[in-house]
Amino acid sequence: MKKEKIQNKKNKKFRKLIVEEEMEIPRMVEEKLEKEENLIEIRTVEEIVPKRFHKYLKVFEKKESERMLIRKTWNYTINLKEVFVLKKGVFERSVEKEIYLTIKVTTNIISILCS
Repeated sequence: MKKEKIQNKKNKKFRKLIVEEEMEIPRMVEEKLEKEENLIEIRTVEEIVPKRFHKYLKVFEKKESERMLIRKTWNYTINLKEVFVLKKGVFERSVEKEIYLTIKVTTNIISILCS
């Protein structure tokens, strides 16, 4: 009987300790987060980016990244030399093959449109 009472007292003390520690956990977490926030160092972009890339910093600014690019027309031609020869040769089809493929494509288009 006496052993049971002692055991019960120990259990109560242990439960009380656990509850007290559980109450302390949120405070401890908050303190740790505050310490970590204080450790975060705010650095400028110039400090982060290596000096050799500083000439490109303007491209990544918020103002520059939100604007549209200037529209340009690209009209390049590829001038081939007159002596240019294909290595694998020209792909040629016979007239019969060309007619067959034209009919096949046309029938496929018609069947798709009708369905």
